Amino acid sequence: MKNVILFTTVYLLSVAFVFGQGNALYAKKYTYTTLSPYQKHLFEDFINDEIPAGKKIAEVLTNTTSLRTKTRLAEALLFRNKAGDKENAAEILTWILKNQYRDENTKIYGIWKTNINDDKFDQNWREFIGCDLIIIRQKYSHLLPKDILKEIEVGLVHAARGALKRNVGADYTNISIMSAFLMNYVGTEFNIEELKTAGVKKAHDVFNLYQSHKTFSEYNSPTYYGVTLVAIALWRELALSQEIKQMGQTLEKEFWHEAATFYNANLKNMPGPYFRGYGMDMRKYFSIMGIWIALAVDNEKQAPLPPTTDGPKYGEMSNLAPIFNLGLSIPTADLATLTSFTSPRFISRTVPNKYIGDSLKQVTAMIEKDWMMGGVWGNRRVWNQIKTGAIHWKTANGDIGWLLVPGSGVTNVKVSKTAMSLYLADSKATSIELFVSVNNALIDAFTDKVWTLPAMTMNINTVLKRKTIEKVDSASIERDLAIAESCPNVIKIVYEIPASWDSAKPLIEITPKR
Repeated sequence: MKNVILFTTVYLLSVAFVFGQGNALYAKKYTYTTLSPYQKHLFEDFINDEIPAGKKIAEVLTNTTSLRTKTRLAEALLFRNKAGDKENAAEILTWILKNQYRDENTKIYGIWKTNINDDKFDQNWREFIGCDLIIIRQKYSHLLPKDILKEIEVGLVHAARGALKRNVGADYTNISIMSAFLMNYVGTEFNIEELKTAGVKKAHDVFNLYQSHKTFSEYNSPTYYGVTLVAIALWRELALSQEIKQMGQTLEKEFWHEAATFYNANLKNMPGPYFRGYGMDMRKYFSIMGIWIALAVDNEKQAPLPPTTDGPKYGEMSNLAPIFNLGLSIPTADLATLTSFTSPRFISRTVPNKYIGDSLKQVTAMIEKDWMMGGVWGNRRVWNQIKTGAIHWKTANGDIGWLLVPGSGVTNVKVSKTAMSLYLADSKATSIELFVSVNNALIDAFTDKVWTLPAMTMNINTVLKRKTIEKVDSASIERDLAIAESCPNVIKIVYEIPASWDSAKPLIEITPKR
């Protein structure tokens, strides 16, 4: 009977349905002992990957390892707190804290090294490592020696002062949210008024920018949406300012709804466009949004993650540490949307964004159960992380095929409920490129009017002359298009653009047919 009462108490403490303004929230506080078997499997795989069997901590603190990942390893060990974990965490933190730049007269003031031998001098490491150190300080001070705690505090002050000097804009979504939290936390804890005030101001700037169009500037990124959720969870869970805490709760609820609306649970993917993307199929590389969804649905079969630890971008699994320490809070209706496909939907969004091009970019997307497509109008920035347009579909064997309009700055893309239209954005451009990836597709299947692909037919309407069509290797796809996962069968199609093309006329119209 005592065991039943204890289990019920733990369950009620770790899982709660919170009602506010008529909307139910699913809220989950994680402890190591209450992780589900699937969640614990993911967590232990991460630790075992970081500390292989038979290795001592000193052996994994190498000159090539990521300091951010190792900070989160320490955080994960403290969360688990098995025999020897807190001692190992202390050894890691002692090493991390020695590798911060503390010269106030330099641009890199307050950052930690990315690694020892090949430091990238990444300004964002103030926020990434600083916020993880705050989690550690808040939750695990009782497990750490006083000298380490003191050094954490010194490091946090340097990081926050460096963040104030840099003053990142609110449109740099994930970093600005963390920066606001870092500055306000440090300013409040250590009575540094300029940091405290700057943190609140930046939090308001972020909040107001989101509320202007209900979108973040780093729009629809499978990786950085996940970082943004971690950052908002810091506001919700650990902010010392009640203003920031309340804004965090509002943002978290609204942002989860936006992310769930833009997710197809049947395809286990987000449609394009991606303002920053490292892949085209979330099932085949580790994205941080994929990690959040996997933990929320708590079902390996529904999780948009690779099945093994050797998948591309596995280092992103270090985010398990902050996520488990901060917990989950999501509207119950949106959790259901992540679990199973609900209904077809056409989506239109306005995105405030400072990439070269329009300051307000227009996103359109259509999500059907077995296929989806989306595009952005108004971007001129040339960047391989940008995926200007995309079509995804499910094949007969359950795999995902895709079409990509790359981030070349050449095209504007908009979709209707039935078709994708590509328009000329760069009057100097002489050609456009499209990429199609699906197993067993043959070059002969790409005729002038119809592309007959496995499980998908695309009707093509264009007067453009096709210059070339060829298979491209996976290595060039990763290098040129920032697609991390292996793509064994990618076909590149290049069209000529006639001189003096009327930008009001579509270059190509693509109509998917299942």
